[in-house]
Amino acid sequence: MDITISARHTTVPESLHDHAHRLGRRLDLYEPRAASLAINLDQVNGVRSAEARLSVAGRPPMIAMGTGPTWRNALNQAVDRIERQLRRSRQKRRQSRRAAAES
Repeated sequence: MDITISARHTTVPESLHDHAHRLGRRLDLYEPRAASLAINLDQVNGVRSAEARLSVAGRPPMIAMGTGPTWRNALNQAVDRIERQLRRSRQKRRQSRRAAAES
């Protein structure tokens, strides 16, 4: 998966790049067809926010926002939300397959 991190009005520390790559590998467990993860970081009035956009082949992109006092907290929150979306969509696909098989 291709992971891109961009930041407005600030620089991103290398440790945050490493953390984002670890989180991206974790998302690969839920969706192996994931093509890219774009992370946009912003800071407004001391509140840091992260937007994560996951592109999966054949599906619309999944987008999640996270805020927190640190970049790491905001990024964790955004990726956790994407992870929940992936789990939900995976569960829906499994349920529809079971329903089709039972018919």
